[in-house]
Amino acid sequence: MVAAQLYNRQRQTAVEVLHGAVTTGNNWRFLRLEGSVVRVDLAEYYIKEVERIVGILVSVLREAQQSQTHAA
Repeated sequence: MVAAQLYNRQRQTAVEVLHGAVTTGNNWRFLRLEGSVVRVDLAEYYIKEVERIVGILVSVLREAQQSQTHAA
């Protein structure tokens, strides 16, 4: 996520908030990078909770869409 942040800054397309996910395929963890602050969701989500995982991903996409709408 830090590499993505640096990459975007170098191209002058800085993104305020970056989201990340780490997964084994069965277990999922979610992260958020805002400036120099990393927030890690301490909960571990399991593939049997697929609705919850998809809900988190949709929430991230909606947040990004709202961010772009306000920036325009």
